[in-house]
Amino acid sequence: MPPVRPAAGEKTEQTTISAGSVQLNAVIIYSKKRKKTISYTVRYESEIDNIGDNHKKPILFVRAPASLSVKEIQSVLFENEKNILELLEKASKKEEAALQKSKQTYENGSIFHYMGRTYSLKLFYDNNEKKIRVHLLDGQLQVYLPQKMIDLPDLEKEKRIKKAIELFYIEQADVFFASRVDYFAEKYLDILGEKPKSVKAASYKSKWGCCTYQNEIKLNWILIQANTPIIDYVIVHELCHIRHKDHSKDFWNLVGAIDQKYKEKRQELKENGWILGMK
Repeated sequence: MPPVRPAAGEKTEQTTISAGSVQLNAVIIYSKKRKKTISYTVRYESEIDNIGDNHKKPILFVRAPASLSVKEIQSVLFENEKNILELLEKASKKEEAALQKSKQTYENGSIFHYMGRTYSLKLFYDNNEKKIRVHLLDGQLQVYLPQKMIDLPDLEKEKRIKKAIELFYIEQADVFFASRVDYFAEKYLDILGEKPKSVKAASYKSKWGCCTYQNEIKLNWILIQANTPIIDYVIVHELCHIRHKDHSKDFWNLVGAIDQKYKEKRQELKENGWILGMK
């Protein structure tokens, strides 16, 4: 995916591109480093209309050689009309999912994901409860609350339920991630070279995990919503950074030696990561 922001000194130009029956606003970023290739992606960007309201609209971001004219670029894009429409559809679904995610509710029947399965939220109020408890049972994400919380304002109640559920997810993620990291680190120690110094569930807005230069592995806790094969791919990815602190050919060869289906999983995560809450 091409960067959607121009680097210092790069010229940009705004235009309109036709893709099927759709007219797309486009931003062309001219790169002096590029000789032939044109790359593009579709992203939703905020736009303020004439009356001051903020809306999000799809923008086609294009990176092209500085030597090409707008007409030449438009001609290439026209030849790739089908692919652009597919990107537009994916971006629309991603934006809709992000919108729905931002509207996540915390009431009976609200939907949550955990380890690749869907659960409905069930709230229980009990005089015997001293604090909020969360656990999974019979397809439900069950939350037990002190009876006195029933009279709290809705926003305050939602805030506390949300925090309790997130803490529950993080606690579960810590345990599960550690067990899977231990499994792979032990099984493939001969090609990894060494084990990680630590494993921890962390909070990130735009990445699934990281391996520090001290070989500490940190994994985004929202991954606990995904199925085990996807979680395992991210874990293997970060474990391979113990040996290779880059994304070189050697790194990907090592990933492939451990997980022969990593390409499919990587693509699935790239296309469907927004379901978990990653933009």
